[in-house]
Amino acid sequence: MAVAALLDLGIDADSFRAELGRLNFHEYEIDIRETLKNGIRSKQFIVDCREEHHRHRNLNDIYAIIDASSLGEDIRALSRKIFFLLAAAEASVHGKDINEVHFHEIGAVDSIVDIVSFAICFQMLRPDRVWSSPVNLGSGFVRCAHGLLPVPAPAVAELARGVPVYSSAPPRELATPTGMAILKAVCEGYLPLPEIIPARVGYGAGQRDSELPNVLRVFSGSLPDAAEVVILETNMDDMNPELYGYIFDKLLTAGALDVYLTNIMMKKNRPGQKLSVICAKKNEEMMEEILFRETTTIGLRKTSFHRKKLERKIIKIDTPYGDIRVKAAFKDGLMLKYSPEYEDCREAASRSGKPLREIYEEAVHLAGRLYRKEIGG
Repeated sequence: MAVAALLDLGIDADSFRAELGRLNFHEYEIDIRETLKNGIRSKQFIVDCREEHHRHRNLNDIYAIIDASSLGEDIRALSRKIFFLLAAAEASVHGKDINEVHFHEIGAVDSIVDIVSFAICFQMLRPDRVWSSPVNLGSGFVRCAHGLLPVPAPAVAELARGVPVYSSAPPRELATPTGMAILKAVCEGYLPLPEIIPARVGYGAGQRDSELPNVLRVFSGSLPDAAEVVILETNMDDMNPELYGYIFDKLLTAGALDVYLTNIMMKKNRPGQKLSVICAKKNEEMMEEILFRETTTIGLRKTSFHRKKLERKIIKIDTPYGDIRVKAAFKDGLMLKYSPEYEDCREAASRSGKPLREIYEEAVHLAGRLYRKEIGG
């Protein structure tokens, strides 16, 4: 459903199929079709597995399949991250070391294709930021390789740590381990639909029919040009620096727009850190709570201001070393700034043997020609 919803946002199906072919794994066929769910036109993504007997693969087996492919490193990295989250959850549930976990359902060909396909779609879209609404886990019982288990299944419950969840609607499973791992891998926060300007809406359909529309809906859009934000600041000279990484992750997961440190000199000539957090006005109290609970501070400074940013798009530049994506910034439809994607340049350098610097400079040069064409020069 996640793959189908992203495809429905406008990804070219032929380009997607060509990229998936780089997995170099031939035990499956895919079907991308249109369908209706409770009257809603939706995309459906179906994997037909040719493997007669599902193998029980461990994490290293799956990593080997992914790493043997010719997929881009960003796609392989996201795929590995999702599988690692699944393995860690299963290991915790069964009390085993992560390398001893043998997957059942998610070790099957269709699950490998599902997760890699999601990573491909995600990297083709290249969203700047991703949020999810709180997750409805469902209720009742579900049958899996270990027998009849309560909903949420133990692996889902493990993956739900730190995620706002609830249970509603008729008894059935509404969140799977794979679905939860995908959310944990890409989402920076969980909140009701934030203030955005939707550009496209995608619907990904499941195979079951029910009284509720069995679809996953994804909005793609931009933030308003001038959004009210708050900056929270505090000076500290008595906190263990090892804690900052954890606090950064916690603030960003809760919806902070940016978090950063500044080296400062405090009273009595003590070196310290100024911790700054930028967040939407509506998330101000949540950020305050985290700062007071997780840091040594006893006071904060707050300033409200408006943030305005240029519209951003990812465009592909045809270079002698292959396609390279460029992040371009626009104002009133005119491209003003551009920067090649590092990962694409690095992959092109590895593939061609050319210095990374030359690849980057060539991409900048070609993007500049496009820029001059945009302004009519």
